[in-house]
Amino acid sequence: MAEPIKVLDVELSRPLDDLTSLHGYRALQALVRFHDAPLGYVTVPLLEGRCSAAALRQTISRELGPAVVRQLLRHRLALPLPRGGLDFDELLGTPPADYKGPMPSVTVAVCTRDRTSGLAKCLDSLVLLDYPDLELLVVDNAPSDDATEKLVRGRYPDVRYVCEPRPGLDWARNRAIAEADGEIIAYTDDDAAADPQWVTALARVFAEHPEVMAVTGLVVPLELETEAQIRFEQYGGFGRGFAREWFRLDARAGADGSHIGAGRFGTGANMAYRRSVFEHIGTFDPALDVGTETNGGGDLEMFFRVLQEGYTLVYEPSAVIRHRHRRSYGELRTQLTNHGIGLYSFFVRSARFYPDMRLRIIRFGLWWLWWWDVRRLLIGFARPARMPRDLILAELYGAFTGLTRYRKARKSAAEIEAAHGPIEREAGREDSSVMAAAE
Repeated sequence: MAEPIKVLDVELSRPLDDLTSLHGYRALQALVRFHDAPLGYVTVPLLEGRCSAAALRQTISRELGPAVVRQLLRHRLALPLPRGGLDFDELLGTPPADYKGPMPSVTVAVCTRDRTSGLAKCLDSLVLLDYPDLELLVVDNAPSDDATEKLVRGRYPDVRYVCEPRPGLDWARNRAIAEADGEIIAYTDDDAAADPQWVTALARVFAEHPEVMAVTGLVVPLELETEAQIRFEQYGGFGRGFAREWFRLDARAGADGSHIGAGRFGTGANMAYRRSVFEHIGTFDPALDVGTETNGGGDLEMFFRVLQEGYTLVYEPSAVIRHRHRRSYGELRTQLTNHGIGLYSFFVRSARFYPDMRLRIIRFGLWWLWWWDVRRLLIGFARPARMPRDLILAELYGAFTGLTRYRKARKSAAEIEAAHGPIEREAGREDSSVMAAAE
């Protein structure tokens, strides 16, 4: 059993204090931020439940010094250059430049099923979001009882509740598209908590860059209290770095296949889209992701499709979501199996719908099987403490299983649609954006 690690944020624009009363933790993992922008992690060992401000400052300076200087320069260079040049003390006091233009309306959608305790923690964070034109929407996916409805209607009057009877996460995501009033639809999970500036950071990218159709953000661990949670971060986690990245296919070179590895663009716990993009590329594939035979891949497939169809996707690390990882080792092993199933189901789906990309997808799938699974398994035999073989085998098993799941899931999705019909907006509600345009 690995000793837990204390997770917290450190804001450099405020004085650092000694951290005490951290008994029971072996180390501190700090997400270092400057004026809310995340710069990176530092890990500091704890001595008798204590970390001094001096030790924390020294570690940040040693490991993140260049990142701090780059951020300071970005803030200052966004403003007119002073006649006397740049002064370091002046840099320290320079806040980031504020965006003064119009911001889009945003709908935040949480798709959930029978997880009221986690959902309550998620909604507690969402009602604190600092954004003026915001709609909060809970999509209750094929619930077994009315506990979620009672929770939302009873405790969260500003959150809209919708029930989606078709089982499957992508059905719920598509219901959110049908129901949303916002120009932007931002998705997060019911086992996550949003940073207060999450929506603002996402929306600002869309506002400043009209060509952007999708934005993903940084996902950090909410806690590292159990061995499974620590292992998941060591295994790769959901984080995708601390630098903004732009992704768009080069129209002159064509689709080179680099976007097939869609996991590097982000994850479904922190993704947002212009609602209009779904009119051009279609909605989420209901044969993918949780609640179907494929158990995942719906988010990755949409990232891939956005790029494949010629649109721009941006990874914005200032948009922060905190995710509560699986707490037990058995849950982690199951999750990794499902990751393998979902990934290779996404490959099968994409090869089916984009035959011109089929050979590239096959090549990438074989390479990924070697590089991510087989190679790591071999490392696991040499260094089992670093690479637990049972976790690698679980994902490897999922990869082979995923090759046959999409066809079954597609048949199930067709049966569900035949039984329930297509998704339609809730009766009696008008689309506020359409009404505003008409006026």
